[in-house]
Amino acid sequence: MTDAGPNRQGDSVAQPLPEIVELLGAVAGDPIATPGVSTTDLRALCDAGVIRLHRWVREARALHDVKDLVSPGGVPVRLYLPSEAPLALHIHLHGGGWWMGSIATADPMVRELAADLRVAVLSVDYPLAPENPWPAAPEAVYEVLAWMAESYDRISIGGESAGANLAAVVALMARDRGGPRLVAQWLDVPAVDLGRYDDPSMSAYGSGYGLEVAHLPAMVSWYADDLAHPYVSPLRGDLAGLPPSIVTVAQFDPLCDQGVAYAEALRAADVPASLIRAEGHVHGSTWLTALTEGTGAWHDEVVAMLAGHHAMETVQ
Repeated sequence: MTDAGPNRQGDSVAQPLPEIVELLGAVAGDPIATPGVSTTDLRALCDAGVIRLHRWVREARALHDVKDLVSPGGVPVRLYLPSEAPLALHIHLHGGGWWMGSIATADPMVRELAADLRVAVLSVDYPLAPENPWPAAPEAVYEVLAWMAESYDRISIGGESAGANLAAVVALMARDRGGPRLVAQWLDVPAVDLGRYDDPSMSAYGSGYGLEVAHLPAMVSWYADDLAHPYVSPLRGDLAGLPPSIVTVAQFDPLCDQGVAYAEALRAADVPASLIRAEGHVHGSTWLTALTEGTGAWHDEVVAMLAGHHAMETVQ
């Protein structure tokens, strides 16, 4: 499948958008993950920093209902219903390096996604590292997927950054275990090889662009030890038989090359995959839909692509 979207891969711009540069300056002093610091305190500080960014998310159209639930396995989730009885579901997994983030930090983004996608959206408070190392998070999400499959027969999954990693892993689990079939996966700025640090994008954008490469090893070590396992680094696994995929990357993101490589590997495995790059953006900035007019339009087009997968013929 050819690259799609208003910002096609290869149409590079020289530097981040002015609004992105201003944003980076505003968050430059935010706390970062470092060894020896209390993860409880650091998590609270970092989550508060994400919540400060909510002012740059467009206000969503009114939803029919929002429900806080707990899965049979004890995982807190938040269900966003755009109508009284939507027929399909998208499972969203927040970012945060596997150690921070929550349904609260993702709330306005997921509200907007549910309102625009017009299917139910489930946000998952999966267990965080280092208190709950791998495989706790993907196993918990897989159990939530199986639970939701009792009520919905058309389910997609997605997330950003570490959440995209978990979405990719759970899609592999569902394939390997004969579990619920997914209509699509949307992987935004995904981390898909946790031991990969030699990409050009890592070298070029590893510092000063919102995601500091120097701190990635600490976050990864809190989460997992076996970085070669495909349920940790899905780029290292067999990708055949996965659902149609949307992979979105940001030009000035250290993880950009990983996302491109994953889309290419999916295509090599005969999985339909759309690769879309946001020019002028950094890691995670495309969720800030009120930041620029172009960001909102980019987000709308990607959501429309995901909606198209849900509108296709029922999976057999």
